[in-house]
Formats: sequence, C-alpha cells, structure tokens
Amino acid sequence: MMDGHVTIALAGQPATLAPTLGAAIELSRRHENFGALLAKIEALDFLASVDVVRIGLGRPEREHEATAQEVFESGLLDLMPSIARFVFLLANGGRPPKEEDTAEAGTPFGA
Repeated sequence: MMDGHVTIALAGQPATLAPTLGAAIELSRRHENFGALLAKIEALDFLASVDVVRIGLGRPEREHEATAQEVFESGLLDLMPSIARFVFLLANGGRPPKEEDTAEAGTPFGA
C-alpha cells in the first residue's frame, strides 16, 4: 500500500481510501477546511464521516446513500480512527508527516 492510503473494513470488506488532490479539494470545499472536518469527525458527525469515506473511495455523489449504509453497518466508532488518520494524511499532501516534524512538536499540530 502506498503512503497516505488507509484501508478500512467497510461492511465487512477491505476498502482503501486514496489521498488525491481531488479528494482534498472536495472535502475542503464541503467542510470549510481540514481542521473543521477533523473536529466534525472527532464529534462523530455521521454525514461528514460518510463524505470522507465516499470521496476517499472515489465514489460519485449518487453512491452517497449506499456508502452511508455501509458506514452505518461498519460502526462509526470503529471507523473513526482510520477516517481521522486519512484526513490528517490528506491535509499533509497525502503522506505521513516527517518524523522530525512530529518529534519536535510533540503533537500532530504542534500545540
């Protein structure tokens, strides 16, 4: 698997979220920015999480309801850590942060 790709168990099947520029743009437009999106995911916002999964899988809008059903069946609590990791990686250009950056900062956001 490539850096930045995140595999989730969706309705009992493995599915890989791919970090693309298109996904970054669409999610940022829909949710204002990555910080706001991460806050929604942390708050267990179901629709925001469905957006991340659908867009990360490269599915069209017409598959929103089917994706929502799969997320529901998979359990949002079980999916949330992987969804948040995907957004974090997407915000960093689809790749993990450099180790020295996170080691120096002490936290992912340097706070």
